[in-house]
Amino acid sequence: RDRLDSRVATLGERQLPRARPRTRVAMAPLRGSWLMLGGPQALPIKPEQWQAYAEEPSFLLTQNFDALRQTDPQGHGKLLDLSMFTDPPANYYVYKGKEVVVKSPAAPAKMQGTKTIAGMPIGLWEAPQKDSSVMPRAMRMGCAVGCFYQVHHDSIADLAQLEAFLADETGTAQPPANNPRCRAVIFVQFPSLLAGDNRRFAKKKHAAAASSSSAPVEESVTVLEDNEKIPAVYEWWFGPAPAQKMVERPPIGRWKSYHPKVCQSLEEAYQKNGDFKSGVPVNVDGVRYMMQHITPDKPFDYFGKPSREPFLEGNQVTVDHTCFNDIDRASDNCFVQFQKDNPQRRRPARRRPDASEIARSAVMTGNPCAICFSEDGQLTGCNRAHVICKGCLRAALMSLAGDTLVVDNLICGCFGKRTRRALIALAEHADVSFHDSLVSPPKDPIDKADFAAEEARIRRQFDVGAGTIPHNLFMKKVTEWFNKVFMHDVGHLYHPCSHPACASKMENWMLIEDFEQRYQSQGTSVWTCPAGHRNSVLPSEEEIDDMNKNLLLHPEYYIQSAAFDRCALRRYRLCRECIGGGMLMLAVHGGECKQWPGYGRGHQHCFCFACTRKWGEGCSHQSLDCQDPGVQQVRITRDGLELGHLDGQEYIQWLQKKVCVPPPTVYPSGREEGMDRQTRMGLTNQNELWQESLKGTS
Repeated sequence: RDRLDSRVATLGERQLPRARPRTRVAMAPLRGSWLMLGGPQALPIKPEQWQAYAEEPSFLLTQNFDALRQTDPQGHGKLLDLSMFTDPPANYYVYKGKEVVVKSPAAPAKMQGTKTIAGMPIGLWEAPQKDSSVMPRAMRMGCAVGCFYQVHHDSIADLAQLEAFLADETGTAQPPANNPRCRAVIFVQFPSLLAGDNRRFAKKKHAAAASSSSAPVEESVTVLEDNEKIPAVYEWWFGPAPAQKMVERPPIGRWKSYHPKVCQSLEEAYQKNGDFKSGVPVNVDGVRYMMQHITPDKPFDYFGKPSREPFLEGNQVTVDHTCFNDIDRASDNCFVQFQKDNPQRRRPARRRPDASEIARSAVMTGNPCAICFSEDGQLTGCNRAHVICKGCLRAALMSLAGDTLVVDNLICGCFGKRTRRALIALAEHADVSFHDSLVSPPKDPIDKADFAAEEARIRRQFDVGAGTIPHNLFMKKVTEWFNKVFMHDVGHLYHPCSHPACASKMENWMLIEDFEQRYQSQGTSVWTCPAGHRNSVLPSEEEIDDMNKNLLLHPEYYIQSAAFDRCALRRYRLCRECIGGGMLMLAVHGGECKQWPGYGRGHQHCFCFACTRKWGEGCSHQSLDCQDPGVQQVRITRDGLELGHLDGQEYIQWLQKKVCVPPPTVYPSGREEGMDRQTRMGLTNQNELWQESLKGTS
């Protein structure tokens, strides 16, 4: 009893919990997919007619629809301009439609009294709501919600006129001259069990692993190509955006670029509108989203200001948000995207300029150089916020200019041959800093000696000598390095001009594809560069020697009486017309008659395999003067390739040691003695050569 009395007394001393004030319960967030009805906009509907929107427009449509239903569940209006978030731009708007009852006496009789959305029967939306079998199989677990439509930019006025015509009871309104380009759109909402996070009960370490694995690896240096015509890329955080104080690492998601059209408009505002830079919001899509620039002194803070949903004190966004990286903060490129009239719905955004812009700004961060750790460094422009001092920058550029084989992991380890503009910007800084030191040398004796040694290295490596050092020396050497790397990368696509004056002028080189079409196909191997230098494209000496050896290894006839013509034929022949074009094409006879290729198909040239003359013009089955010229040989002359012959029977006698000297090769421009030829190609062992000939080619 004493224990019971003490418990009662203790309970009596406790204060009862206060009743919590009633708060407004927000609607559950939407999850689902957006589908557009393709094909005829009429009943019945086939499941394959539905087409899903891409990931980004679908995400934004859900966000905008969610905002609309929270402000006015029965409201209607524009949700999204697809052209701002599609590439190539899709010039369509997506609207939440309103019902229009057909009352016009001028409307077709079958439409009288019916309900329409955007001039189309409401049954197009009711069908998937009542019967899920008309939707794609993957969507049948969801529920079709809302009456939405897609309309072309040029059809807005026509659609408004059509709806006014259908609702006009007097019959005086006129229909539009052109039918509006509209299509039905539905939102398929999934049950929360299907749409929620299926790992919400997993251990935290798994969630962290999922976060790290889902985030793509960011590129080391931002490079905007010239053909993109975008001075800077703007990105928004695609994924959950919890309050900043609730996250210690970036949440699950990734940075997603705005459409190039949006990037252009935002960058124009950033460059021309000083208020935007100072923190005044600007429109993103002209419908629902705004963007605001934030700085360490001006965070995103709407606490106590008008907002459709209460903006809580802990919902501020500062530059220390975990979604931003060091280079975003150092280059002052942190932004926030939020909904108009509802800043509670916000998410991080950022501006990502080309690395050359950051490199030219020469922002001093106060951090030590990442290479020597001795001097204050400036931002190199890479996305890892590396800094480098002036001396180390010049040394790194000297190392770069002296080696064209190393094209990656340059400067701070983030630059390479793709970062041309950024490296040239760094070279400009190196030129300025070096000449500033030349004009005003260091006063400290040790620093002065170091600079003198550096100047000597620059003069020696760049071959300047004792003369005046050019003001653009580093930029010139880096540009030359890029040209050499480019020539190394694409040089295999060209025939270079052989003249020393054109060795580094690719504009005077011949594209191999052009050479084959304009010269080689016409039977010539000689071309002239724009500077007037004569060039020839010919096989190498090694290739020619290998071809000649193959021909000499089998001087015998492989068949004594070929079909139809009853003449002796060798197994291998060089195409005479290909030789004239500077090419080596070894033809192999496979039987049948002397015409090669058989029936004139399979090669661009057709010739006689016995006399090697052109078929139809020099030789044919009726020719009486067809004679074997001997074993072929080829050599290089000033004008191209030259074809010669040697006596095959006399060569076989030399192999059999019946004669002392092998026969010479006779060319149109002269002759090569047989022993000189055999010695040059290393074919002097008659026994081995004769045994190889006896093996035949069959």
